[in-house]
Amino acid sequence: MLVGNKADKQVEREVSQQEGAALAKDLGCDFIESSAKTCYNVEKAFYDVVRTIRCRRQGLMNTARRRDRKKKCAIM
Repeated sequence: MLVGNKADKQVEREVSQQEGAALAKDLGCDFIESSAKTCYNVEKAFYDVVRTIRCRRQGLMNTARRRDRKKKCAIM
């Protein structure tokens, strides 16, 4: 996730929202603007990062479980 900070300083902006979104797209990640001063999107950014990490971990765990199932054999 790419986070553009200081969203409250519109006049002093150095990177446009479109530039940030384009960079995030090139990097293959999400983009969000936030402001610690006004608390705009701060919690959302953290929740989104945690959600992404949990989804990836769950996906890795499911992949590992599938591999473990394939390794088991039964002799009759």
